[in-house]
Amino acid sequence: MMLLEVANVILEESILRLLNAPKPESADIAFADFDGVQFHVSTDPNDKQSVTVSIAWPCMGELQRLGAMDDYRRIYGDMVCSSPEPNFNFSIKFHTGSAPSDEAGRAALAKKISLMKRHAIAAPFLRTFAQITAGNAGSQVIKIPYRPNESIYIKPEKESCIVIFSVHFVDDADKVLAKVFLQEFQDARRTISGAPSVTYSQKEPPMEMQQIGIRDADDNVGWVSFVLFDKHIGERNMHLTADMLSLFRDYLHYHIKCSKAYMHERMRNRVVLLLQVLNRARPEPFEKKEKKTAMAEPSSVLERRLLPAEDVVVDSVAEVTRLCKQQLAPTPAHHHHLNNNNNNNK
Repeated sequence: MMLLEVANVILEESILRLLNAPKPESADIAFADFDGVQFHVSTDPNDKQSVTVSIAWPCMGELQRLGAMDDYRRIYGDMVCSSPEPNFNFSIKFHTGSAPSDEAGRAALAKKISLMKRHAIAAPFLRTFAQITAGNAGSQVIKIPYRPNESIYIKPEKESCIVIFSVHFVDDADKVLAKVFLQEFQDARRTISGAPSVTYSQKEPPMEMQQIGIRDADDNVGWVSFVLFDKHIGERNMHLTADMLSLFRDYLHYHIKCSKAYMHERMRNRVVLLLQVLNRARPEPFEKKEKKTAMAEPSSVLERRLLPAEDVVVDSVAEVTRLCKQQLAPTPAHHHHLNNNNNNNK
């Protein structure tokens, strides 16, 4: 199965184009990402080398309170703007003239900027993982309302961490496909050593949610729980785990849509095949055929057959009759042949 990229490709390519341009270019690019995220890349009208990158996310305020702002300052340093662009939650500004001169350095800068969304959503996970590893994690459940109808819940334990996703399904077919898809996650522990424990429940929330007061059942909401252990939240793998968790919801719905598209294609091909079979089985329309009867040849044809090969001028019907009798009269050789047959019969 395909894994989605953590970085935003459009943002990375836009930054690279501005950094690699032979002369400063103006830009004003607005685009979206998963989970309702909005990006804006613009240059200063008075200084085309001054580039501003902004991000807007409805849950950014909660993420910044959970450690995203600290990570932004640590990662982007002097590029962080004191006040974000209007209608956006966070902005950075850099000068293309002071960017690294080598190609690898420019690519690394573009990659770092393209991970702006990832750094925000990964901050609560990384902070919780570090607290569990240090042994000073609390027991309070952290809620991240990253979508209008969906949230991520992080519940720290002494030696593990439980991450719960509430997934809202609009289509009933999506619920069925998600159940089949997530069943493979549950069965993975049988064949993959060290895989996290995954459980999926429909309608009723898991026990961890009921403990914090979420007890209402909803037919359109599914609950996916991950139990992460020291192998997943340790210093070695904590960043990879945060990347996987930040993209889980998008990963799930991406493959649901791909599965539906594949099944629709198979159904269309099957319908085409059945139509071909029906067309071959259709009887041909009945056409009434004209019956042909044997008829005597015209006298003119008979006359042509009976006339001698040489040119003969015929003046009357009597002459034609005489010539026909002459042609039909038996020859002496024919009489001799008939006499021999009669003698043999006797």
